[in-house]
Amino acid sequence: MDVIAGEQRHVDRCYALLASTTAHVEGRLRELAQAQGTGTGQDLLEKQALYDNLAQQLTAARAARTRLAFGRIDLQDGRTHHIGRIGLRDEAGDPVLLDWRAPHSAGFYQATTVEPMGILRRRRIITKDTTVTHVEDEELDNPTAIASDAAARAVATPREGRMGDIIATIAADQDRIVRSPLGQVTVVQGGPGTGKTVVALHRAAWLLYTHRDRLARDGVLVVGPSAAFLRYIDQVLPSLGETDVVLLTPGQLYPAVSTSLPDSPEAAAIKGNLAMITVIANAVRQRIRVPQHAVLFTLEDGSPARLTAEQLADARRAGPRHGSFHANRDPFLRRALDHLSRDRAVRRGEDPNDPDVRAELLMDLVDDANVRRTLNLMWLPTTPERLVTRLLSDPQVLATAADGVLTRAQQEVLLRPVDSPWTVDDVPLLDEAAEQLGEFEPVSRGSRTAEYSDYAELVAEDPHARARPRSSVAERALDDRTWIYGHVVVDEAQELSRMAWHALSRRCVRRSMTVVGDLQQTTHPAGARDWSEALGWAGDSVDLHTLTITYRITRQIAGTATDLLIAAGGHAPDLHPIRDGEQTQSVSCAADDLPALVLARAALAAGRIGVIVPDARADELMSLLSKASPDFGIGEDALDAPIAVLTAREAKGLEFDQVIVVDPGDISAQASRGSDIYVACTRATQSLHLVTTT
Repeated sequence: MDVIAGEQRHVDRCYALLASTTAHVEGRLRELAQAQGTGTGQDLLEKQALYDNLAQQLTAARAARTRLAFGRIDLQDGRTHHIGRIGLRDEAGDPVLLDWRAPHSAGFYQATTVEPMGILRRRRIITKDTTVTHVEDEELDNPTAIASDAAARAVATPREGRMGDIIATIAADQDRIVRSPLGQVTVVQGGPGTGKTVVALHRAAWLLYTHRDRLARDGVLVVGPSAAFLRYIDQVLPSLGETDVVLLTPGQLYPAVSTSLPDSPEAAAIKGNLAMITVIANAVRQRIRVPQHAVLFTLEDGSPARLTAEQLADARRAGPRHGSFHANRDPFLRRALDHLSRDRAVRRGEDPNDPDVRAELLMDLVDDANVRRTLNLMWLPTTPERLVTRLLSDPQVLATAADGVLTRAQQEVLLRPVDSPWTVDDVPLLDEAAEQLGEFEPVSRGSRTAEYSDYAELVAEDPHARARPRSSVAERALDDRTWIYGHVVVDEAQELSRMAWHALSRRCVRRSMTVVGDLQQTTHPAGARDWSEALGWAGDSVDLHTLTITYRITRQIAGTATDLLIAAGGHAPDLHPIRDGEQTQSVSCAADDLPALVLARAALAAGRIGVIVPDARADELMSLLSKASPDFGIGEDALDAPIAVLTAREAKGLEFDQVIVVDPGDISAQASRGSDIYVACTRATQSLHLVTTT
């Protein structure tokens, strides 16, 4: 029997079952949209829960259309299993396709000739659209079997502007990381091109599949270094059937704030230091101005009232011992008003222990503007935004809060105009202020209500464009600063300051996290020097893995990047490329000739191009290139343009077929230990060009 023809028949059967499954779920959604409800809250909740479940099934089914079936394992006991994006069963309930995340699929990734795991043959099925083009077999009972080159071939395929999944080519060491336990902090350390990001995202998909009940309730948070990076990866989890995930940058970890503005390195180093916890705490305490002496009141009717020093001290102690600023404010006000009501009763010759008398007097005191103003000034309410704004713009407030914590020179670095926009390193300060002040009502990112007309829209819409209902776990978590996620994924984790880690730890108190990064590439002046420093709050639950083999970067590109890194003061990473490619080309040209040079290079080779420019000339060069041709994309349009123009910071985590690094000497000098030039060069998968402008 022809092998390809046989696999084609099975793939056709899988697609037929997928179409049947999709039609069935679409029909149930239409029925739900037309069903008459009872109008009760319970009915609405049940209807919403069913809708969420069906919508998730439909999203997964639609996402599975691309490369639905990609593998097969032939077991020693004679059974055969096909592996694919989702699980499918026939009319009799027998499995036709195993979900890649299922336990029985693990052998497809982890089996070797040394440890075959009961598998005789592993087959990779390569398709174009729905057509099987060829297959690759590995005989695991044959020690001389040659491993598949599917991973290398996938890297050689031209980039499409978004990261793709690797479920057909996950290596054994990567799969073991993907399937590691939920309740731990899994750290994946590795240089560029080692697959850290895709391993982390596939791990999130595997966890959501394996621990659906828990994670569907608590949600998963993915933190990436930039909006461009999040756009780059945003199709990976949906393509794996998972959409109920929150994706945020470090500048979005505080609700109602979304910023990508950096601070100066000097300011970032100070704001990112854990000493700012003490500064914020001192600033919060400054809002408590309860006198240590007696206070006389003149009420609106002209009559006097008095609180003794002892009564004020008693009122200050009324709240919980370790409560937040706002949690302690209400008990203070209640106790102070109680003392005032007793004082008023005595002055009027009434019984201060009579509850009716005191209730009437309390109402009068609460309505009295002079009392409200005086007591409010003793315990002045505020918001995190106002507190941090004053702290960073008022020299006296900062000097008092930072006394003994920050030097005068450090305080000068932090001070800025009162109307300054928020920066990325302000976000952990806002989060810390919110924690110490106590909860307030955050500005919502959007309505949480979902109309049931969405059912029909979901069925009729473009299959990949739909967001989940705004009442989903992801939407509720997005609006809630105190939300505790079931799992957190942090990519490019070396870019988080210690204050950012402190804020993130609040969202991950269960210590279930996947952390991926390369400490060699860190550019943040307050970044952690090692993982124990970043993750000390996680205790002994940290499980460290190191990936050193890179399929993405050629030996020539890695050599150039490493040479430039060392020349800039960095240290050579432990990185082992397995592919050869073009030699790095170095040229010089006038700045005005740069657009023509890039366009000429683009005309000679297929794939996408990334042009990485130095920070100091970013605006100038981006303007020059974007005016020269619509093929150049900058900012939010960069990823969808044939030629993306980015800074090294914006390019973190991205990849291109060709990379043109403009003025590499300037990029080498703009970050400590050459981290930016290393990032810039290692974005390339096929060819690297260094251009010095004159």
